[in-house]
Amino acid sequence: MAFRPTPNFIEGVLDNTTPGHVKGWIDFYREGKQPLHCVLDLDGDFRDDIRGRILHVWNDHPTDSGCDGSLGRIEPDYIDHLHPIQRGTAGDITTQHHGSVYVEWYSERNGRVVLNIPLSRSEVLGAEVDLSKLPPRKSHPEAFETYLRELAIAFRKEMKDPKATVLSMGTNGIRSPDESDQN
Repeated sequence: MAFRPTPNFIEGVLDNTTPGHVKGWIDFYREGKQPLHCVLDLDGDFRDDIRGRILHVWNDHPTDSGCDGSLGRIEPDYIDHLHPIQRGTAGDITTQHHGSVYVEWYSERNGRVVLNIPLSRSEVLGAEVDLSKLPPRKSHPEAFETYLRELAIAFRKEMKDPKATVLSMGTNGIRSPDESDQN
């Protein structure tokens, strides 16, 4: 489960020039309203293909499509649920995702947020970085595991069932967030 505002996405700049930190902004289209300007302040790094650099992404045709119930959206004003201050942990942020730019983060207010943007709508700014001179990359698997555990706890509370859980597909098959990867 993720917040997926890609249709509303207008433009954004994400900066990973400080190791272990991603900061930037993203604007989202809202029908009949001013764009929603979100500021990102995330712990973590881009994937190695663009780590230590700046990512500029844009969408020439943003829409509010899906607010009519299509695309799995069940309420109008979907984008208004996105908090304008996005603090949390960087997930996968890469230009090497099946021919697209993949931007994922784990927000304290909105949970997992994912954007999938055509590669042709992106540019990586700054010179390539010698990765051997950077500290080890802060990666997202721990963030995803934490997110799944929090989701399972919320699900148990909502269902009022201490055995209720969510399942994920890991390298070792389907498992619950309560299981370790070593099983």
